[in-house]
Amino acid sequence: MKKIILLAAILMIANVAFSQIAGFTIGPKIGANFSKFTTDQSEIEEQIKNSFYFGAFARFGQKFYLQPELLVMKRNGTLKNNEIPGSTGTIEVGSIDVPLLVGLRILNLKVANVRVMAGPVASFAVNKSVTLDETWNDDVNFTEDDIKNANWGLQFGAGVDVLFLTLDLRYEIGLSNFSEIQDFDLKNNMFTIGLGWKIL
Repeated sequence: MKKIILLAAILMIANVAFSQIAGFTIGPKIGANFSKFTTDQSEIEEQIKNSFYFGAFARFGQKFYLQPELLVMKRNGTLKNNEIPGSTGTIEVGSIDVPLLVGLRILNLKVANVRVMAGPVASFAVNKSVTLDETWNDDVNFTEDDIKNANWGLQFGAGVDVLFLTLDLRYEIGLSNFSEIQDFDLKNNMFTIGLGWKIL
């Protein structure tokens, strides 16, 4: 509930502050993600898991635009040790994500337009969960405390606007190592689909 109130407050403040800027729009956003944690361990097989997210976006500009967002996101994935039958683990990281995208409208019609965008995303962990079988990996004792609180990624993708709706498809490459443990690299790659509603 506190997160929803915070997002609503940010929307109202931004509405007042930027409503006179040409090409400015703002609104809420919901979507789904499909993420996978990858490691540098050859015996570990990674599997994709999906989740949902919500947040808010703003957009400044017309042909060229800047799009910052504030999203409540969850990254998760399954890690299976192929050398130990039946040995699996799951990692979940709930976060506040702040993408900052630069975009270009490549087709602009009266009721619809097509866009491309790319930019960095900062991810700040707010909750973490690691569940590993005891036999998962004898050499690595990985827990929630071993996940970094801040990480970076790079997003790129395309979108389409139809009237007051905006749809984005993006892929995120994990740039940061989520793991604090030496010699155990853990990165997250993610595909997202998001639907926004322009309230201004």
